[in-house]
Amino acid sequence: MILREKNTPAVARREFSCQRDGLTIRGLEFRGPGENLPIAIVSHGFLANYETTKGYAAQLARWGYAAYCFDFGGGCVIGRSDGRTEDMTVLTEVEDLLAVIGYARTVPGNDAARLSLVGCSQGGLVSALTAARLGEQVERLALFYPALCIPDDARTGKMMFYKFDPADPPETLTGGPIRLGRDYALSVRDLDVMAEIAKYPGPVLILHGTEDRVVAPTYARRAREAYNAAVPRRCQLALLEGAGHGFDRRADGAALDILRPFMEGMSLILEVDVKLSENTGFAWTPLEHTRILPFTGACATGWFTGEVKPGAKDVQKTRLGGRVHFCAEYDLAGTDYTGQPCTVHVKNENFGAGWSPTLLTDSPALNFLNTAPAMTAVEARPGGVLVRIFAEV
Repeated sequence: MILREKNTPAVARREFSCQRDGLTIRGLEFRGPGENLPIAIVSHGFLANYETTKGYAAQLARWGYAAYCFDFGGGCVIGRSDGRTEDMTVLTEVEDLLAVIGYARTVPGNDAARLSLVGCSQGGLVSALTAARLGEQVERLALFYPALCIPDDARTGKMMFYKFDPADPPETLTGGPIRLGRDYALSVRDLDVMAEIAKYPGPVLILHGTEDRVVAPTYARRAREAYNAAVPRRCQLALLEGAGHGFDRRADGAALDILRPFMEGMSLILEVDVKLSENTGFAWTPLEHTRILPFTGACATGWFTGEVKPGAKDVQKTRLGGRVHFCAEYDLAGTDYTGQPCTVHVKNENFGAGWSPTLLTDSPALNFLNTAPAMTAVEARPGGVLVRIFAEV
């Protein structure tokens, strides 16, 4: 479930349709006020439909996009687009997505030169393959628990509910909620998925649950390695603690907090695993309560690796039960991405409307942090929080 943020503009919603090889692809468009809006297209997963992604599209519209979600032809248990399930493959879904992209680029008020793709599960694989095909035409690519296992599954002869001889699949694959054709397996059986998706040259965000039992998190890690082997540090991976395949409300909230700075052009620079101390301090006045939370922690990203230095604390002041001021201030000591030792001073403040970070570093390689706009996303974890800090590079 996606919750609307306070003080965000209302979005207009309308149905749209477009054509692909004589089939009608149907979906929804969401857009906020304004002209020359960048385009974002959200793709759903296997057996799902656009009902599962319209919340993401609506949120993207609130952030200033013309956002689209749609039903893949033949890719839904219950869908609105034309097409037989027996004819659907990952590659036909690539063609569906290309048709929606072509349509969105013709809509008045859209900036045809600015396109971002967001994909969930099989829709994540489809989005990644489409981005690889379009190259620099895609501004940014966000993948939610992408089903990059599908080619491996086709080679083993077990794809979700469907079991078959991988050397010679039957004409029709049965055993699941929909009937599939043999091309569903054959079209991806020989695909080197990591080599293929790495052809996309732009920034990538992967969001994956640590408890995903459908697509192992190892696929997300391999994808990050593949993307970054081609262009260092352009792929950001956020593993959401305890999340499964298909995010629940808690994971959705964490994912959107991470997605927003990425869509605003920022990179994940610091990921601090904060461990709270049991030695909590308190101070009281008749109107104000101050809570002092000492903590330790470690950071490891492609930009910086190090530890939280002693003396770190989060000071939380509340007045008459309402938040007044939270401030986490600490120093990180470690090495930057060039291997040079350095420190980063972090001051993260929250006056009730979200965290605002200030960063200072003595690293020449990370010098941009001293002046770059930055944002923070905080994910609650047992015994502490994971603090992700994004900045413009």
